Amino acid sequence: MAIMTRELSAACRLGRDPVEVGRAREVARKALPGWGITEHTGLAELIVSELVTNAVRHGEGPIVVRVSYACGDLWTEVHDQGAGRPVHQHATTDDEQGRGLELLDGLIGLHGGARGVVNDSDGPGKTVYVAVSLAVTPANAS
Repeated sequence: MAIMTRELSAACRLGRDPVEVGRAREVARKALPGWGITEHTGLAELIVSELVTNAVRHGEGPIVVRVSYACGDLWTEVHDQGAGRPVHQHATTDDEQGRGLELLDGLIGLHGGARGVVNDSDGPGKTVYVAVSLAVTPANAS
């Protein structure tokens, strides 16, 4: 007998203005309490902020954000139509940007999960995703 699990998700389409990052955070902030995972809202907002900021700064075309939860995993997917791919930078203490992917990799290291890019099959666009396991207690947490 197969066990069916229901995926919970919320999505929105955003423009290219930096104020849209706040709108994307709001989608996560409003969705997670309804899914029974309110305690992870800050984590979801941080992930959404980093991915959407990258799409606004380096992507092209409209941005689509999707946050979902199933089987103990929180997924954040951000799609744009740009051909560029996320590049891990080595920011110095004086740099004002360039730490986003390093931050996301650190969160994945704490919670378990993955980060990646899926290419569009019909054009130059891509979906950048981060998945974190909410079933795993972060290291050194009380």
